[in-house]
Amino acid sequence: MKINATPCRLCGYDAPGADCPHCRHQSSDRSLNDEHIGWVQGLVDGLRAVPNGLYLIGSTRGVKRFLIPPVLLTSIIFMVIFWWMMGMVELMVQAVEVEDISSLGLDDGWVKVVVVWFLEKGIAGAIAKVSGILLWLMVSSVIALYTFSIVYEALAGPFLDEIQGRLEEKWFGTNPRDALDRPTTIPVRQCILMSCMAAGAGILVLCLLYFITDLGFWWSLPLALLPFVVASVIDPEYGKWLGWVARVEGHTLWISIKASLIVVVLLVIFFPLKFLPVIGFPLFMAIAGFGTAITLLDIPFSRRGWSMTTRMQFMVHNVVPLTAFGIVSSLVFLVPVIGPIVMVPAASIGGLWLIIRLNKDSLRPKELRKAASAGARSS
Repeated sequence: MKINATPCRLCGYDAPGADCPHCRHQSSDRSLNDEHIGWVQGLVDGLRAVPNGLYLIGSTRGVKRFLIPPVLLTSIIFMVIFWWMMGMVELMVQAVEVEDISSLGLDDGWVKVVVVWFLEKGIAGAIAKVSGILLWLMVSSVIALYTFSIVYEALAGPFLDEIQGRLEEKWFGTNPRDALDRPTTIPVRQCILMSCMAAGAGILVLCLLYFITDLGFWWSLPLALLPFVVASVIDPEYGKWLGWVARVEGHTLWISIKASLIVVVLLVIFFPLKFLPVIGFPLFMAIAGFGTAITLLDIPFSRRGWSMTTRMQFMVHNVVPLTAFGIVSSLVFLVPVIGPIVMVPAASIGGLWLIIRLNKDSLRPKELRKAASAGARSS
C-alpha cells in the first residue's frame, strides 16, 4: 500500500489524477454521495456514526459472522485469565490465613511484588472477608472492564478489516485495498476457516504445555503459533495471505502505538481542565473524545495508507464531527463487557462511514481539489 497517498475526496484511496479509479466519485449509498456542508451537519454526522455503524452491520448480509471468531476467542482468553486470577485470589486468602508469603511459592518478579503489596496494605485480608459471590463479582468486573476490552479490540481488528472491505465493495463496486495490495486470490472464507482451526489448535497446544510442562505461559506462547506455520506449509497461498495480514497488522499496530502516545500526551496536557468550574469537564470530554477518535479510526486510515501526518491533518480539519464520534464511542465503551462488544465493531464501521462521508479535499493538492465536481457527488 502506498504511503502518503493523495486521497480521493470520496473514498479516500490514492487518486493522484482528476478521476478516481476506485469509486469514480460515486457510491451506492446515497448518504455518502450527499455533499457535506457546515459544522452543524458535521456534528450530526459524528453523533450518528456509531449507531449507523451498528445499523450497517445488522443490515448488511454476510458480515455478522465475521464477529463470531473474535468474540469466541476473546471469551476463551477471558475465561483463562479469570481462572488464573481467581487462583491468585485464593492463594492470597490462604497466605492471609497462615500469615506466610512463602506459602505461595512465587518466584521473584512483578507478580510477587504485587501480591506482597496487597498483603502489606491489608487488601488481601479485606478480600478474604468478602463472601464468595461478592468476590467473584468484584474480580470478574475488573477483568471485564480492562482485560476483555483490550483483548477483544486487538483480536477483532483483522475481522473488522474484512467487514470494511465488504462494505466498500458494496458501496464502490470493488474492494480498493485488496485490489491494490492483496497478494493472493485465495477465498476469504478459506482463510478464516484455516485461521480459526490454527487458532484452536494453538490454544490447545498452549493449554497442554502450560499444564503438563514447566515452561510457563510466556515460554509456551511461541510454540502455540506452530499450527499457523504448519497451515502455511500445507497451503502456500494461505501462507502468502497470512504473511500479508501480519505485515498490514504490524504496520497498523505501529501507527496505533504512535496515535496512542499522542492521545496520552493530549490527556496529560489538558488534564487540569477538569478542575475548571462549569466548562472544565465538558472541555476535557471533548479533548478525550478527539483522542478516542484517533485510535478508533486506525483500520480505515490504514486501509488507505494514510501517514500519521495525513491522519492528523484530516482530524484537525474535521475536529467537530470526529470529536462527537469519539465521545459517543467512549460512552458506549464504558459499559462492562457488553459495551466493547457493541462499540468496537459499531465504531469501526461507523468510523469508516464517517471518513467517507467527510470531504477530503483538504488532503489533496490545490490544483486537484476541483477535479471532482459537486455534481459528481450528488448524482
